[in-house]
Amino acid sequence: MVQGGVVGAVPVVLVHGFPDTSEVWDGVVRELEKRFWVVRYDVRGAGGSDAPRGGGSQGYRLERLVEDLVAVVGAVGGPVHLVGHDWGSLQGWAAVVARPELFLSFTSISGPDLGHLGDWVGRNRLRPVAVARVLGKSWYIAGFKVPGAAELVWRVPAVRKWLRAGRRELVNGLGMYRANVGQGRKPEKVSVRVHQIELTKDPYVRREHLEAAEPWVEHLTRSRVQAGHWAPRTHPELVARHIADAVDGKRRKRLVVITGAGSGIGRATAAAFAEQGAEVVVLDVDDEKARDTAELVGGHAYRVDVADSAAMRTVADEVMARHGVPDVVMANAGISVVGSFLRTSEEDWRRVVDVNLWGVVHTLRAFAQRMVDRAEGGHLVVTSSVVGYLPNAALPAYSTTKAAVLMLAQCLDAELRRHGIKVTALCPGAVRTDLTKTFTFAGATPAEQEERRRRADATARRRGFGPEKVAAEVLRVVDDPRVVVPVTVEAKAVHLANRIAPGLVRALGRLWRP
Repeated sequence: MVQGGVVGAVPVVLVHGFPDTSEVWDGVVRELEKRFWVVRYDVRGAGGSDAPRGGGSQGYRLERLVEDLVAVVGAVGGPVHLVGHDWGSLQGWAAVVARPELFLSFTSISGPDLGHLGDWVGRNRLRPVAVARVLGKSWYIAGFKVPGAAELVWRVPAVRKWLRAGRRELVNGLGMYRANVGQGRKPEKVSVRVHQIELTKDPYVRREHLEAAEPWVEHLTRSRVQAGHWAPRTHPELVARHIADAVDGKRRKRLVVITGAGSGIGRATAAAFAEQGAEVVVLDVDDEKARDTAELVGGHAYRVDVADSAAMRTVADEVMARHGVPDVVMANAGISVVGSFLRTSEEDWRRVVDVNLWGVVHTLRAFAQRMVDRAEGGHLVVTSSVVGYLPNAALPAYSTTKAAVLMLAQCLDAELRRHGIKVTALCPGAVRTDLTKTFTFAGATPAEQEERRRRADATARRRGFGPEKVAAEVLRVVDDPRVVVPVTVEAKAVHLANRIAPGLVRALGRLWRP
């Protein structure tokens, strides 16, 4: 047993898995011992610990392993915060059921409770494909259960090097599989506060493994790390931060950044996220409107012109320095010019492209790399439009930019999904927002501008589809794998028609005159 850190501080006990030793926690300990009293030890048959006498696997039953863990807690003077990885997590589940009074919290990493998993399989027996996907992640266990088979594999130096493990730990650790897997363990209720760290690139553990605990744990939270199975070794700082948050009982608010949030869809979306408990950062070119929205949602307001690359980078750096890296970024700011191509001036084209296309590019460039570097996933939402895939003669400039950001979102999805960052292009149809009051009508006199804006606003209001309905769709798509999401009936109808009769869509677009 190794102890260290801040004497008298909160005790945290780390339990390693197979085929590791307590050294797998080295990087995590360096971070945690700045604040906590950290304890780790080698489980039976690993590192400096003796293997059970007499050979065989019965000495590795979870009940025996829990006895060792309880003895460690007793030596520390408990109660303690418990952290387990892989088989260390399985031991943790058994321990918090057997001796809940010894544990203040339990952080589980890549190690589901066997009883919870068996219960999940039983509840999903009518979904054989889903069950097969989950159980298929543990294909190697069948070989582990065959006497002598795995022991031969462990003789190969290349295998041991790949697993970064010694032959002793590999051979002895087989006892945990042989003594416990397939023994029909019963699930039990867990009263201790539990936090699961989901490793999204873990080849052995799916989300369903974690969800199996939900009916059995009274207080369960979960966070994500974009890392593989041995994240304690490969991402120690990140794992340590999540452990510290779990020990502190902190549930970090989702941080959402929205451009063009001073009004319309952006304002409604800010309110919707705030209602869900998110921390919202409001960005808008109109400082007064930004502050109004921020006051409404209890958020933070910043003025920025998204068309200005340097200004966008400066504000993004300030936002991340003050509030952290966002979980959701919505590039929503936009303007519209109505009128045929021949009547739309070069100045109008540049203004629409600067805001609707370059503004989206500047926003995403300012935040996306930091989201990737953080390695906790996230979501980028781009506000496109039904006219992004509906060719027409009335909105060539606006439609072109919305088609461009629609393609940009799909390209980003292809690039960023492997980092756990989802990208969505939101495609509304006619929505009742203040955008109609700011329309520019190409070639119109000032008086004609005002009259046409009034008529456009009246038409939008008769449509009756408010921005709050679009905001509700944004909340639904944050955890949705779809990339292109039409909103409103007409947007969905045109999206479908483009799949089955694109010529008809073009013909309809020709009927829509400026």
